[in-house]
Amino acid sequence: MRIGLVFGVSELANPEHFRRDTEEFIKALKKDFDVVGGAILQSKNDFKLLKESVNFNDTDVLVVFPLTGGTEGFLKEFSVFRRPTVFYGSPFNNSLAAAIELREYYRDRLIPSTLVKNPTELRAALLAYEDALGELDKFLRARIGLIGRTSPWLINERLDIPYTHISLRKFFEYYERTTNEEGWEAVRNVFENAKKVVEPGRDALIKAGRIYLAIKRILRDYRLEGFTIGCFDLIGKIGSTPCLALAMFNAEGIPAACEGELNSLLGMLIVRKFFDKPAFMGNLADFGENHILLAHCTAPLISEYILRTHFESGKGVGVAVKFPKGKATLFKLRGRQAVVAGVEVEGNEFSESRCRTQVRIKLEDAPDFVDGTLGNHHLLAYIDAEELSDLLSELGFEVMLY
Repeated sequence: MRIGLVFGVSELANPEHFRRDTEEFIKALKKDFDVVGGAILQSKNDFKLLKESVNFNDTDVLVVFPLTGGTEGFLKEFSVFRRPTVFYGSPFNNSLAAAIELREYYRDRLIPSTLVKNPTELRAALLAYEDALGELDKFLRARIGLIGRTSPWLINERLDIPYTHISLRKFFEYYERTTNEEGWEAVRNVFENAKKVVEPGRDALIKAGRIYLAIKRILRDYRLEGFTIGCFDLIGKIGSTPCLALAMFNAEGIPAACEGELNSLLGMLIVRKFFDKPAFMGNLADFGENHILLAHCTAPLISEYILRTHFESGKGVGVAVKFPKGKATLFKLRGRQAVVAGVEVEGNEFSESRCRTQVRIKLEDAPDFVDGTLGNHHLLAYIDAEELSDLLSELGFEVMLY
């Protein structure tokens, strides 16, 4: 296993006072692991210089050892590599205090992080990460993107992990390079397989197909594995929405969230990466003593569906998907927090006063769940709740299981 190692001392300290200790630490670590790095840093400039000479992206795990306090400001920069990290803290020179502060910073960015304070604990922590590297890499190395902006009404959106931002201007450049003929071909099979088409005509379907193609080419060029898009901003510009495109991508295995919400995208990505299932992102539209109703205008095309318009605008092409009955999981992510509940899909409802796909879910003590959840958008997936809860815990989330 390849270990990236770095030490830190404050600008008030003399690095030479720690030189012998760091050399012995490196020598001991090299007995069991392939070690790269090992420099003593004192500033962000030191980090920048080290980043140019050592490829920490090529390591399996990082070991960060703050030899003194006052090192948090530059040692936190190593979070950019998104590698499982072990923080080593000694009982002297405020080392342990700095290590604890750093560990929480990394955990807030959903980087699996462990605190140790002796060589035995260090070796055990590194071997534990070695056993889980394949699974962790699915999550830590995933490339996601935000097209446009996060919708302004998502006031609880909180996520601090790297993503690629693509402006709406860039999206429209891709859109303008598509043709009507290409757009129609992109959605023709979806149109032909629909149980019913209510409002959308051929022009609306062509626009939906062109949106799909523009996003598909963006994903290819930016090497993205999933994306979210600020969908309402498309309405004023081209008179359409990406609802159908998102439904198609999720059915094809590419996590796709709407309203520019990164938390829902992350949840979709986890479900796809670890369970190979799509997730439905819905508004919490209603609830009772033992049920919850989720509704949205896009949903994975996993079964029978009807093509409609987008509910609020009457534009574009939305979908009303019939969800199969059965056991499933309802969950919500926000930052490093998660709520998870085992549920049962009871069927669909059909109201013209809600978004097009409306799923009724059985959930015991639903008011308690609503009282304790983390915001509006929730994800529904046909997976086991306890398995998801255990996985999220391993990935660094604080999970409340209902």
